[in-house]
Amino acid sequence: MEPVDGEDEPASPAEPAEEPPEEDDPEDLLDPGDVLRRLAGLLGGSTIDVGDVRVHGQNATGPGAVAIGTVNVTAGRSDGAGRVWFETLVEAGVRDTASRYAHAPSDQRLDHHLQQHHLVCLSGPVGSGRFTSATLAVARRHGFERVRVLGADQVTDLLGADAPLPAGHGYVLRLSEVTLREVDGFTLVALAARAEASDTTLILVGDFSRRRHDLVGHIVEHRCAPAVEVFRGQLRHQLRGQCVGWCAGRCDGRCVERYVDEECVGHPLLSAYLASEPRPGEVLDIVATIARTVPRGGALAERLEQLLPLQLRQRAAEILDVRRGGENVDAFPHDEVRAFRLSCAVLAGQPVTEIHQAAQRLARFDFQEPASTGAPFRGAVLDALLGSTLGQAVTRLDDASVPGGCRIEFSAGAQPLRSALLDVAWTEWWSPRQLLDWLADLIRGDLPVVRQAAAGAIGWSATRDVQAALDTVGELARERRAGVRQAAAIVLVAMAMQPALRTRIRTEIGQWAAGSAAHLQDTVARAYSLGLARLWPESALAQLRQVARARMQRWNNSVVRGLVEVYRNGHAASVVPALVDWTASVDPEVRLHAARTLRVLADRWAEPPREHWPELLHLVDQRTIDLADLAALWATALSLPKTAYRSWRTLGFWLDRADQQPAVASHCLELLRHVIAGQPALCHRLDHQLRHVWRPVMPHNDLLDDVRRLIDEEMR
Repeated sequence: MEPVDGEDEPASPAEPAEEPPEEDDPEDLLDPGDVLRRLAGLLGGSTIDVGDVRVHGQNATGPGAVAIGTVNVTAGRSDGAGRVWFETLVEAGVRDTASRYAHAPSDQRLDHHLQQHHLVCLSGPVGSGRFTSATLAVARRHGFERVRVLGADQVTDLLGADAPLPAGHGYVLRLSEVTLREVDGFTLVALAARAEASDTTLILVGDFSRRRHDLVGHIVEHRCAPAVEVFRGQLRHQLRGQCVGWCAGRCDGRCVERYVDEECVGHPLLSAYLASEPRPGEVLDIVATIARTVPRGGALAERLEQLLPLQLRQRAAEILDVRRGGENVDAFPHDEVRAFRLSCAVLAGQPVTEIHQAAQRLARFDFQEPASTGAPFRGAVLDALLGSTLGQAVTRLDDASVPGGCRIEFSAGAQPLRSALLDVAWTEWWSPRQLLDWLADLIRGDLPVVRQAAAGAIGWSATRDVQAALDTVGELARERRAGVRQAAAIVLVAMAMQPALRTRIRTEIGQWAAGSAAHLQDTVARAYSLGLARLWPESALAQLRQVARARMQRWNNSVVRGLVEVYRNGHAASVVPALVDWTASVDPEVRLHAARTLRVLADRWAEPPREHWPELLHLVDQRTIDLADLAALWATALSLPKTAYRSWRTLGFWLDRADQQPAVASHCLELLRHVIAGQPALCHRLDHQLRHVWRPVMPHNDLLDDVRRLIDEEMR
């Protein structure tokens, strides 16, 4: 059963103790700020990357070819059978590439390796700029005019006697996933020997992440340059020779620097985007768009608002379309991999084993390895499940306190990718009903953190189908389990955080509060306590009073937490008079909640340097609330059997802290004078507390002498 203020009260002799209804499992006590921060994560939004250029014949092909322009061929040769070929890149083109290149952190290590060896495997994910790094490393080694792009049907074809590899040049060979699997250590040794004999350099480019142990000594890990440096270098190059600042007289080029650094890099949207470390190829797309028209101010913001979400969605589509990514996931069914990746977006921050179990529910089949051990989800297995693109966006954290010992977090800049993955899943891979049923199933589970994460995803889905989302949250809100209703409240908060949905959600919540379904009313109160009160404080006061009438709330603190949330967000001047009005209600439950709320607020203390003041008295001193209103609330809390015991104890603590504090003591005495004025029963109870409780505990408290005189004056 959920804890309620006043449970330790002895039952009144005239009123037999009432048994609470058979209750559900308790929910976690959540901080509204934490809930809102987690929801915000879901509701959010190098080099010159030539991508993977395949040269075969007279033209460069592949998604990155445009980054260096069409490759002009100065010489092209093959072995006659078409199994091995190469093209020499035009010197001017290579120099142009170098002029706009943002140096990668791994370049120095690559150069050092090439000084000692004739062959190196440069490992990096697709689109990371690895090809350009290899090309320019060869240029630094052999000269800008001696860079060749090599092609071969199989790596072993390069060992044939007829394979044309003229001496004195550097060669770059891109390896596909299939070709890379055929490479073994002995093949690399043989290739290195041939390159050394012909005084050539050979760089094999591919994703060697799953081969790093068996090909050790040959692999250099490619590390991208920071995205902001890629952006700066590319845009400066694109705008070179232009005047973008309407310079008076002769332009010295400084306007380009100001435009790049102040207008673009300093723009909030672009700054956040670059902080997420997008791939170099994606940065190039942004640069090309900006360079075409050089937009400023509102025009730049509008262009970014159009392009950035589209690019993010394309990246999410690549992650979920396993076949399109060209990744080696043959050990797992594609549906399994896709479900795992979507589960990562929904359950970010959770243990890998929990993500795995959620994926099982969605895909409706088991992984090959048992879920009870964390070992299968480490190393190469987890790399394959995540894939290179998602793997760059998340961080794997070793945590011995969680099952499996590993958690997955999205980096701060990659948070918008989570909602993009949900968007693609909703529109391309699963039906909305299937996904909503899956998320609702997660909410009905036993782990609070999983419930909260799934609730945020349902709230996100409301922009796609608000009625379907409301139907789902309505089902959850009617459940007996408090933890499930709490998650339903989080769904409502997530919906209300989206401006386009606020009117609809406000109407729905109003109907629930005014209705007769106790569980729906309780969910409304929970929603206000978890952050909704910050958005609609006036509605919160009105609707929480409606909810407070329900008998179910005798055993719940949902209403009190909602009222406290309104109070603590700058609305004390509205909350206290409203609670005074509650004390005059004909509904005993409403009066009870007013007293409970006072009891909770009385435990709050003012901020330094007035930390010795009870916060409510501090607000009286500041004329934010009226002393008579505060006294009326205290009189109710001290009188009701369910709140009297703890309220008297809190009042005693006030008097203890006020001793030797003249200003606070004066306010305490004035408050007590108002509380007992015309209240003989309360005056006698105060006398009892003073004689039998406070004096024995606080024998040296001088303020109690003033309380004694106050009682004597009232009893005359």
